[in-house]
Amino acid sequence: MSRQKIYSTDSRVQIMDAKHILDEASVNYFEINKMDTSHAGILGGSIELHVEEADVEKAVTLLKSLK
Repeated sequence: MSRQKIYSTDSRVQIMDAKHILDEASVNYFEINKMDTSHAGILGGSIELHVEEADVEKAVTLLKSLK
């Protein structure tokens, strides 16, 4: 199955909110953390959430309030 990126942010607080919303709706997600942990906030980077293609529409709708 193929995954699609549905959310990306450089804020750990926003990603926690997004994960909570998806958890509450029972949407499985895959997290990719591209932040440099040794220089958090200095060098940039982002945290991405990916879901299976079948869940994209539902996940995007759920996360609209965060954008």
